[in-house]
Amino acid sequence: MTDQREYLRDSRLIETHYGEEYEHYYNAIVPPVFMNSLNVFPTIDAYFDSDKTDKHVYCYGRVQNPTVRILEDKIAALEHGERAFVFSSGMAAATAAVMAVCHAGSHIVCVRNVYGPLKIFLTEYCAQHLQITCTFVKGDCLEEFEDAITDDTDLVVLESPSSILMTLQDIQGVASIAAKHNARTYIDNTFCTPIFQNPLDMGVDIVMHTMSKYIGGHSDIIGGVLVAKDHTLLEKLALMRELYGGIMGPMEAWLAIRGLRTIEIRLRQHEKTALAVADFLEKHPKVKKVHYPGLPSFPQYELMKRQQRGNCGLMSFEIDGTVEQAKEVSQALSIFKIGVSWGGFESLVEMPFARMSGEEVEWLGAAQNLIRIHCGLEGEDILISDLEKALSIL
Repeated sequence: MTDQREYLRDSRLIETHYGEEYEHYYNAIVPPVFMNSLNVFPTIDAYFDSDKTDKHVYCYGRVQNPTVRILEDKIAALEHGERAFVFSSGMAAATAAVMAVCHAGSHIVCVRNVYGPLKIFLTEYCAQHLQITCTFVKGDCLEEFEDAITDDTDLVVLESPSSILMTLQDIQGVASIAAKHNARTYIDNTFCTPIFQNPLDMGVDIVMHTMSKYIGGHSDIIGGVLVAKDHTLLEKLALMRELYGGIMGPMEAWLAIRGLRTIEIRLRQHEKTALAVADFLEKHPKVKKVHYPGLPSFPQYELMKRQQRGNCGLMSFEIDGTVEQAKEVSQALSIFKIGVSWGGFESLVEMPFARMSGEEVEWLGAAQNLIRIHCGLEGEDILISDLEKALSIL
């Protein structure tokens, strides 16, 4: 399989054909869904030695499944990793990564705009039960990481771009700083997907994706994935998933495989639409600020071009008006539906900071009237028209 992986890394076939070993599945062109919870063995010794044999020997569904393994092989190849482990949710993946790397009394450096539930896990559960401490950084300059990291730091948590303000971190620079202190680096790469960014190539240790977004692509699954290169780290991640029981189900894995077959063409259309929408919003007299890394006016545009190959359909903007007026604009949209998450066919809108305190929002570097949208696949003209109509109420 090594030769196949090396060949496919240099082609555009990875996400569609890598890992589909037809001879193991009766030459079916579409990989099957293995719904079984266990596998049987010809002898007692074969059962006990099952974890020492090749990857096509399976024992129990909490540990591994053939459909799940096909998905993992594909994502590992896309991310240029050695192995991938898929989980029942993005949070199951994220928390497993933290628990695999950290211990009681660990110190973590984390960007402020990291995914909210992960921040709660770190500051409440980990702090209360494991005495883990966190230093939060804005993340837009390397000096801040240099000042925050210590020899007691075990993990640096990144999200670039972040999913609300779209802020970036210098991934290679941060990974280099962490390595000097023997700290691991973790990044949420959901925004870019492996099509537009490969953090492992920049020195990051663990890459995470929430698969309900672009990998699934159809708003019909929940899932997460961790990818790494280091053998020792991979063993720890595998153990965390086995002990916590957070493996993805085979049906969800099959749907994610289906999503991977079209991820590049979907993502490029999302990007094309989003860039047109962002350009429209930036020129609108009632919009104060647009957060989208693909705009030349974006403060970190040069960094974006250096470490990304593109952007997705997610962005946020601030209107020239109050929080209540921002709510009215959001509720006046008809194509954009009010809802969390993103990455599917449909366009979505939400106001993540509307009920936060002014002090907390200021700490995050945002405004309470911030509106986040995901540009789906309905067509850029339709979405721009919908936004124009909604903004006209101001």
